[in-house]
Amino acid sequence: MSYSMTLAALAIVHIIWGGGFIILKVLQQYLTLEHILLGRVLLASVLYLLLWKRIPKPQYRKGDWKVLLLLALCEPFLLFLFETLGLQYTSASQGGMIVACVPLTVALGAFLVYRERISMRCLAGIVLAVGGVIMVSALATASEQASNPLLGNLLIFCAVLSSTCYALSVKHLCTRYHYMYLAAVQVFGATVLFLPTAVMQPLPPVETLLSWEVAGALVYLGLGITFFVYFVINYALTRIKAALVIQFANMIPISTMVFAYIFLDERLTTMQYVGVAMVLVGVLIAGSAGSGEIDEENSKDAMPEEV
Repeated sequence: MSYSMTLAALAIVHIIWGGGFIILKVLQQYLTLEHILLGRVLLASVLYLLLWKRIPKPQYRKGDWKVLLLLALCEPFLLFLFETLGLQYTSASQGGMIVACVPLTVALGAFLVYRERISMRCLAGIVLAVGGVIMVSALATASEQASNPLLGNLLIFCAVLSSTCYALSVKHLCTRYHYMYLAAVQVFGATVLFLPTAVMQPLPPVETLLSWEVAGALVYLGLGITFFVYFVINYALTRIKAALVIQFANMIPISTMVFAYIFLDERLTTMQYVGVAMVLVGVLIAGSAGSGEIDEENSKDAMPEEV
């Protein structure tokens, strides 16, 4: 895939990701938390099982199992868990906005784990964005879409931290593991972790599962996000600089707010929109110059593309 096509694919999948918050709010009216979580990963697991024999095998090193386990635990297991729980208490708009902090938390994580330098520009962006998150959460009031927004926003931020651990784990593994192998490990691990609690819950009526709202929502989450989104992101992380890949998270709150405005009739207060603007401006300020260059090291050492 060419560089420009990779960027276009990243833009598309992050718009899809933003729409996932709307789908989750709708799906919670029909299914239990446990069934939603399992449904998000089960369809993707089936696809990766069909593709497994064609995925290049990794260059395993002693101790890699620990990082692979952390990868599967953080995302999608903990990410989906915190995200779905959080959206029971907060609005889709606020949830999508908080997810925009991922580039900033990854920058901090890379500094702490890999000693990657944080510029003053990046630090200023982090401070501005965190201030925006605090403003949106502090000014949030209970409503039909957000019964306990402070708790919900806190849970969504835990999802952000899980996503940060995922990004740092991929950075450690992507030069020796094919991007599809990493994505498969993620969904297989999450399926195993979500399955026990899901089978303990009574199944919803068949007519509910077969309704176009539920079936379409599960396909959107399972194939659209868990398969397609992670497929593209993991691929991009092996081809271009992680700093640029992560910056595409800026599109999530914008697409979420547009979709929430259209489909859920969600509104924020004027000051909360100011907080949203602070987050977006902070993330843009934190974007590193030259991050759009091809990642020569990863492109050279990454596993072959054929599947």
